[in-house]
Amino acid sequence: MNAIEVLSLTKRFQRKDDGKKRPFAAVDSIDLAVEEGELFGLLGPNGAGKTTLIKMLCTLILPDEGRALVNGFDIVKEAEKVRASIGWLHGETGGRALYWRLSARDNLRFYASLQNVPPDFAEKRIDALLDFFDMTEEASTLVKDFSTGMKVKVMLARTLLPNPPILMMDEPTVGLDAATAVETRKLLKALSTDLGRTILFTSHNMFEVERLCTRIAIMNSGKIVAIDTPLRLSEITKEIKAVEVRISEIADAKILDLFQGFEGVQKVVKTEIGEDYSLIQVQVEDEQKAIATLPEFLQEKGLNVISIQRALPTLEDVYMKLTRKST
Repeated sequence: MNAIEVLSLTKRFQRKDDGKKRPFAAVDSIDLAVEEGELFGLLGPNGAGKTTLIKMLCTLILPDEGRALVNGFDIVKEAEKVRASIGWLHGETGGRALYWRLSARDNLRFYASLQNVPPDFAEKRIDALLDFFDMTEEASTLVKDFSTGMKVKVMLARTLLPNPPILMMDEPTVGLDAATAVETRKLLKALSTDLGRTILFTSHNMFEVERLCTRIAIMNSGKIVAIDTPLRLSEITKEIKAVEVRISEIADAKILDLFQGFEGVQKVVKTEIGEDYSLIQVQVEDEQKAIATLPEFLQEKGLNVISIQRALPTLEDVYMKLTRKST
């Protein structure tokens, strides 16, 4: 059964072009289905239409054409039932939607009253959420004294207060440091796998979408240009040839220049630096030839090659190919 169904959904706005206002489709006749319990990713560049789509599904703005069902309810005709079925979290740097001079518990009590959560149930629910997010000891602490990561936990708890079956997460990790983002991703995964929530998740972070989501849709210019599992999406770029080389040295500009100077290397795609190694991915003309000859070339230049192997296409490769092609 589908938790979210989108049928030819369209939203138009106006923008200035050569001094004149012209209509454009921020969301252009989209069809989409998200299954119950699915953690579904939505990718796209700025202006692709992701947030506009989320806001329509949350009943914050009305569509111009088409329809959508959330938890079986029409987003226009049954907006109140839709709102009762969802929790919405949008990227907020620093937790601006929270009341900083209230404690975590009092924030949750306030939002529970706004969401018509019965008082008796609300207290039990708040206790359970504080425990789930490992915040029981900090429940009486003022939000202004929290780290960014703790504020994100309060916002997630606020989103879950009415126990909604569907969650709309619009860039929930934006503005977070690396450690806090990792923790937030773990929480989202737990919400899906442990609590069975359906999550529609948007992000600019390819890594977290690829690791978290069972299926992914890529939007560009208001349209969905691809939708599938991360593995199947990688087939789109199977013609790209690349190898990954792990060396014991820390890669600097001179080392990267050595790679660029090897015959058959087209470009350095990415570099990851570890504590005692570097992983360098390069696009090549011939993978087998590169695997056979590149290590000897690098060792002659004084580098210690730990391993070399074919590099599988990444979600970023797919994303770049599709969004460039469609613009």
